[in-house]
Amino acid sequence: MYVKPQSFFLLLLLLLGVGAVPGFAEDAAVVPLAIAWKAKLIHPLPAAASMETCHPDAGISPEATAAVALNVDDAEWPSHQLPGPWESYGGEWATADGEAVFRVTIDLPAALADHDLELSLGAIDDFDTTFVNGEAVGHVDKSVLGYWALQRVYPVPARLAKAGKLLIAVRVFDHFGGGGFTGPKEQMLLRLATPPTAPAK
Repeated sequence: MYVKPQSFFLLLLLLLGVGAVPGFAEDAAVVPLAIAWKAKLIHPLPAAASMETCHPDAGISPEATAAVALNVDDAEWPSHQLPGPWESYGGEWATADGEAVFRVTIDLPAALADHDLELSLGAIDDFDTTFVNGEAVGHVDKSVLGYWALQRVYPVPARLAKAGKLLIAVRVFDHFGGGGFTGPKEQMLLRLATPPTAPAK
């Protein structure tokens, strides 16, 4: 019986009592993103009392634009496990609306390198602009119906998917209520783009 090397490796780890290895997936064509991300409140605002008094989003600030750039030293930023409402982080996050930036750097598997990819982040409350290696790949604002609960799925072109380190950075604006990444963890992943379905003959 043939056993995939990945499955054998996982079985060996379990037998040795090692447990899960961060960043390791049996399916090398899928990278889970429900992991710890770096996070920084860029412009915290007091919690809005109601939708009628919610904070307007003026667009990404110069500070957030700098914070999503490729060569930013985020070593001193605190890390938070995603997904989860940012109020759960405590401290200044507990009662804040406003603008924040989230960053994570992953090792792109060879199976994904030089291919068109699909970046799925689950729901983000409320608005986001998402970047891969410093380039915007997707955006949701108040013009999008149901923006606070909409699953974000953005295309990542092959030219951005080079082997090695890959940075995903997300500028989030919370204008009222809970904020941050609020979808199920199963929706947070990076994978090969679904090829278009061939027309029926």
